Amino acid sequence: PLPAPLVLPAALLQKDLNRQRTRLGLTRVEPLENAPPVLAFTTVALGSFRGLIANALWVRANELQMEDKFFEQVQLADWITKLEPHFVQVWLVQAWNMAYNISVKFRDPADRWRWVRNGIELLRDHDIPYNPREALIYRELAWFFQHKMGQNLDDAHAYYKFAWATEMTQ
Repeated sequence: PLPAPLVLPAALLQKDLNRQRTRLGLTRVEPLENAPPVLAFTTVALGSFRGLIANALWVRANELQMEDKFFEQVQLADWITKLEPHFVQVWLVQAWNMAYNISVKFRDPADRWRWVRNGIELLRDHDIPYNPREALIYRELAWFFQHKMGQNLDDAHAYYKFAWATEMTQ
């Protein structure tokens, strides 16, 4: 517990810190526009507990992945990104996980492509609206396209190229 004589100086210091954070753009207190209701609720209702809940979900998601329970793991990943929409690493890890770690667990190129495409869509369609100025997102997207389709480093690269071309021509 903070001794009573230190409460007032701490409160004054906190106000100054809050102003500096706002001036430097480190505080994201502006309301999310077009946010899904679940995300709007969690960002307001859970407050600082969002990080703790996201960490617990992350641990469980890793356990599910080790057990090859990918669909349950992806559901938890969705919840984690909803709890921490501005934490770019969450999006990058989940997209990488789908495009690389989960996709290679399948033999059929169509199944593999589905996971690679889901990783791309997670970044492109869901992450960029929340973090449009984060260069790492664009770098990761470019890497997915270059590595998975632009080169022949993935066994199913020919299928990916064909599937992507088919989707783009429709």
